[in-house]
Amino acid sequence: MIYFSSKTIEALQGYSPTERVAIIHRANQMMPFERKAFGNTLKVIILVALFWSVLYIPGTGWKLLAILLLGLLYRLAVLPVNLTLAVPYIPEAIRKHEQAKASGRDEPGQQDGGDSNHS
Repeated sequence: MIYFSSKTIEALQGYSPTERVAIIHRANQMMPFERKAFGNTLKVIILVALFWSVLYIPGTGWKLLAILLLGLLYRLAVLPVNLTLAVPYIPEAIRKHEQAKASGRDEPGQQDGGDSNHS
């Protein structure tokens, strides 16, 4: 199944939009290299296809407008790839998110033990 919004992912139903973003970000970080590489390749193919289609728009003004719109909306074009590839890692990301909330940490990458500037 392809997910176009984090609202449609059943495991994330009880979370606020900012929590859903944090959980998905954590799930994306948990993906193995091969899956990340596949996702990045797929996103590049999608973006190249979108920008390639600009070549067929007549007129320089319309082309510039189309490129501007694609630049502003490219996140929406690649969001389904991010969501769909992250879904298998969401239960573990939720578990880690809940642990971080219980211990008072809200940032996904924060280190245990307080000060991270020690040598």
